[in-house]
Amino acid sequence: MRPITLELDNFINPAVGAEVSFHSISWNAGRKQSSIPSGGNLHYHSLPSGGTVEHSHEFGELILILSGSIVHRVNGERQLLEANSIAFVRPDDRHGFLPAPDAPNCELLLLSFHLEFFVTISRYLEDDGFLHRYTEGVLPAVFRLPESRMNELSLQLLNLNSRNSTPAVRKIRFKVILVELFTRFFLAPDNAEHASRAPEWLDTLCELMRKPENFIPGLHRMQQLSGYTPEHLCKVFRKYLDKSPTEYVNELRINHAARLLADTDEPIASISYRLNFQSLSRFYHLFRKQYACTPAEYRRRALSAKRLL
Repeated sequence: MRPITLELDNFINPAVGAEVSFHSISWNAGRKQSSIPSGGNLHYHSLPSGGTVEHSHEFGELILILSGSIVHRVNGERQLLEANSIAFVRPDDRHGFLPAPDAPNCELLLLSFHLEFFVTISRYLEDDGFLHRYTEGVLPAVFRLPESRMNELSLQLLNLNSRNSTPAVRKIRFKVILVELFTRFFLAPDNAEHASRAPEWLDTLCELMRKPENFIPGLHRMQQLSGYTPEHLCKVFRKYLDKSPTEYVNELRINHAARLLADTDEPIASISYRLNFQSLSRFYHLFRKQYACTPAEYRRRALSAKRLL
């Protein structure tokens, strides 16, 4: 089974090059997910509390949180997205969602857009430096908007779903909005504040540690790559990632295990052994802690999701 990648043609109107959808999300204690579509690209979801299956895209995506909050599980890490925040998701980001603590519901907008829009933005700005700042971080950049601006922006975007305008006009309006957002957050010096202010060497180390040949050997390999002592690594990881190096490595291993469960038929015990867990019981404990379900349950859920796609 191949990794889940959401394809361009299934999510974006080719005549417009972009699409806006509204999603109201609640969480249930079971394993089933249900979605009720409504007019105007509105969707109402009841999702299992274990979270959604991770996926990547063939297009860019912005996540705008209108109310509530949600945990964004992305590239082996977690981001808490709160009301009035906006996340800039890259095509290669592998992500999904989990319920946030004490937040049973969330409302959000997804703005999906064709990658050709980046060419338009670069030409307009006569500068493609924003692309480097957009793609350089380990995690997608997250920013906060004033509530009034978020309300204004969400109305602008939802109005673009109206069929009163021609596709050509809607495409131009999408481009105008994207130029404004990328200029505001990726060109203005006072807003060059990525979600992570970590030192550059830590971003580089995290990028390297996301590779199986590094996170499977684990902490010893991390120390080799960084050149820092275990004590210094622990201090920096606690400061910038709010977790220990051991927790970070285990999360990478568990996320890779989830991909293997979703994308292959490899036996669970074999996956545990291959990823260098101390024991099968330890693997089950960590997996349940991270995904709120057993590996077998996760595999069944992933298969069900693929059938829906």
